[in-house]
Amino acid sequence: MRPKRWPPLWLRVPAGTRDVLPEEAESLRRLERRLLGLFGRWGYREVRTPVLEFLSTVERGVGVEGPDALFVLVDRTGELLALRPEMTVPIARLVATHGKDRARLSYVAEVFRVRDTSRGEEREFVQAGVERIGDRGPDADAEVVALAVWALREAGVEGFRIGLGHAGLLRGLLEAAGLDAEDQHAAKLLLYRRDFVTLQGLLEGAPVTIREAILHLPSWRGPDALDRAARLGIAPGALEEVEHLLEALRPYGVGGEVEVDLGLIRDFEYYTGIVFEGYAQGVGRPVLGGGRYDGLLMRFGTDRPAVGFALHLNRLLPTLPPSAPSTVLSVVYVPRFRDLAVRLALALREEGIPVLTDPWPQPEVHAPCIMLEDEQARVCSRQGRERVVIPELHLLVQEAIEAWRS
Repeated sequence: MRPKRWPPLWLRVPAGTRDVLPEEAESLRRLERRLLGLFGRWGYREVRTPVLEFLSTVERGVGVEGPDALFVLVDRTGELLALRPEMTVPIARLVATHGKDRARLSYVAEVFRVRDTSRGEEREFVQAGVERIGDRGPDADAEVVALAVWALREAGVEGFRIGLGHAGLLRGLLEAAGLDAEDQHAAKLLLYRRDFVTLQGLLEGAPVTIREAILHLPSWRGPDALDRAARLGIAPGALEEVEHLLEALRPYGVGGEVEVDLGLIRDFEYYTGIVFEGYAQGVGRPVLGGGRYDGLLMRFGTDRPAVGFALHLNRLLPTLPPSAPSTVLSVVYVPRFRDLAVRLALALREEGIPVLTDPWPQPEVHAPCIMLEDEQARVCSRQGRERVVIPELHLLVQEAIEAWRS
């Protein structure tokens, strides 16, 4: 068998990236608009930040995998820059830069992370999310968690669930295990990677009950998870916060989609309180994640509590029902009707109808269409109906609108 021949490098894209073709791009843009519309109705206003940030900015909020997950560049002045790996840190920097005490902010943005592409992981993807700055307590957390549920509903995801945990529980368990700061970081990374064999060796000197609790933490989900954790006597304040959040969520009517999951390990270490992740059927990785990060803005010189979440749109999109591609109306004309065809197309575009114009003959003309080929125009609808009308602009506009809508 002949070895596989790859196209030249200049015809390929880097591993972990891909082209987005028109049908998927339309679906993605439609999803982005729906989510931004939802966020706006909840009072969250859109912001944008640079794709490039100073490395020193991004390093204030790196994840459990550390700087190795960052794309780092050097500009001509020697400054170290990084492609943003997520949006929470850039928005924290934005809030500190522009002096906002309280804000509800939203975004849609491309982010970049170094990933193991041999496992099919993406290095460039789109996030949409919100950040609520300047408010603490269960009411603020409940609004953001409820909005996360509504975002998945708005997107059309079926059979999803959102797990609720608390960063303080794992922190308390690792402290009770007697681990120093370096080993605590290592333990978090091992839990995030589900490397329980290495983790067991790291916890060898910990009390048996604490070691077993940490090793089995990923299974602590469901109605009895809080009771199991409470029996350990570790981080009681964190467990109370989860209980208060569940109470504050009741009026939102999202109880069927939210459950306690105390084994959540988020991929960024700035979380200080409530954490949550969303899962969809048929997707092996979270499609949504967020939590409270009250200490992050202090790293930028602004002491503000904050909570937020982000949706991973590239993972979300394949779970959604297929949407019909946008219908485009064709105006095909013989040379003597070129000016009329252009004026007709402009008038229809003003009505919000997508239109393309092509000279006759065309090898393929799909309905809906208008054929300007003689003293009469043929108007074809998507349902197979065909009408003949006098080629006067005002008549053609009305007929074309009807053909496009039918």
